[in-house]
Amino acid sequence: IVYLASRVGNALGDTACATLVARASDGSEARARNLGAIYSVRAGARIVTPLLGAWLFELSRRSKAFPGALPYFICSALTAALIPVPLALKSFEDRRNKKAQQD
Repeated sequence: IVYLASRVGNALGDTACATLVARASDGSEARARNLGAIYSVRAGARIVTPLLGAWLFELSRRSKAFPGALPYFICSALTAALIPVPLALKSFEDRRNKKAQQD
């Protein structure tokens, strides 16, 4: 059940991210370039993150207070830091649409 919830959440997140990037891109060439960049970064992340997670786990395994928790703390901090990104993209899109209506 947890795996199913993870896959559903991942599908929703990937679709929302691709939609935001596609809407924020100017023209079909920019859209294709930006979506290609997103999928390339995701593919690279699927290679690097398991190695990074294992390294962080090994570093934190010897901790007295929270053994093995460093990868989870890092992911939580990154997630919290990236919360404003969709809002910034929406703001950018709104400004672009407002400017286009004025022209």
